Amino acid sequence: MGQLSDLQDARRRLGLALDSVCHDRWVLGYLRNGSLQPIAASEISRRFMQTRPLMPLSRRALFEKRPLVLNSVFEKPDPSNGYDWELDWPAILYTPIGEMGHRPIGLLVIGCRNDHWYTEEDVAYAHTLSYSLAPLVAALRGPLSRLNESEGEVAQLLSYGLSTQEIARAIRTDDRHARTLVSSVVKRLQSVNADDLMFPIIQMKRRAFRL
Repeated sequence: MGQLSDLQDARRRLGLALDSVCHDRWVLGYLRNGSLQPIAASEISRRFMQTRPLMPLSRRALFEKRPLVLNSVFEKPDPSNGYDWELDWPAILYTPIGEMGHRPIGLLVIGCRNDHWYTEEDVAYAHTLSYSLAPLVAALRGPLSRLNESEGEVAQLLSYGLSTQEIARAIRTDDRHARTLVSSVVKRLQSVNADDLMFPIIQMKRRAFRL
């Protein structure tokens, strides 16, 4: 990877791409030992940087290699904003990430905290986006899988453009330890080709954009 700005720009592009789909939260991750290891998320929170089990519907989406939607007609009066948001929120869209015809290597989870109905157009757009994300997930899952838990959190924080001092506060450590972690992460991510983090032209709501 040429510069950390490549990782930051990849996350920014993904955020822009997802502006076309109604959501309050998204998490992109790669698959590892039957769990989802986050690569990036819509918000800075340690609970979304840690490995989490796959939900039953996400496993079905991965098996069928197509996006699946959970649209609940019953909205909970106070849905959780925490770790169990996939169980509590009324609208969740699971999109497997991978090349066409191949086994998925990652998963994109999109959700709405309040009542929403994901349409066929949303599903089709997410499906198209999944193919565009495949090179990014493929390029990052190898280097990221070799990081320990703390380094994995640092990698995600770097994608937000946080400084070493800000990272130290986020993971509750001192500046010296944070610098050591950042240095280790940067070294491991040097093998990632910046071109793999770029999004090609994709169809967005019937209009073509280059993100």
